[in-house]
Amino acid sequence: MEGNGTPRADRDRAGWDSPVTDDNKRSAVASELARADESLRAAELLVGAGLLHDAESRLYYAVYHAAVALLLTEDLQPRSHAGVASLFGLHFVKTGRIDAEDGRLLLRMQKYRIEADYGRDFVLTEPALNEDLVACRGFIDRVRRIIASIGY
Repeated sequence: MEGNGTPRADRDRAGWDSPVTDDNKRSAVASELARADESLRAAELLVGAGLLHDAESRLYYAVYHAAVALLLTEDLQPRSHAGVASLFGLHFVKTGRIDAEDGRLLLRMQKYRIEADYGRDFVLTEPALNEDLVACRGFIDRVRRIIASIGY
């Protein structure tokens, strides 16, 4: 948005990302994986700075972007965070292509992100956050292996 409140044509975020097509699918998947890596790195830096709530929020976005990358490989384009969790469960967990624990992790991290961002009484400890960091890193690694195994 420009300073006067009008959207800039080259950065208008009022709509969604452009549709994923066969021509741009590989780059969209790669972009989502890069965002997952970036969010994971940000979480690590935030933990080091003692900013635990912000780190927890970034961890959710790390697994969110990895999940979106995986969904895109199946031509699934979720339109909401709830849609990501739902489609991930339906197309990957229920079919056995990914472990149910990964589906639970995605849902748990979504809940924790909301609590970390908005909850006044949400308590985080560094050891608990480090456990989440390890779990999210594993989630992203498993998603990457699946994506690689189907040719991306």
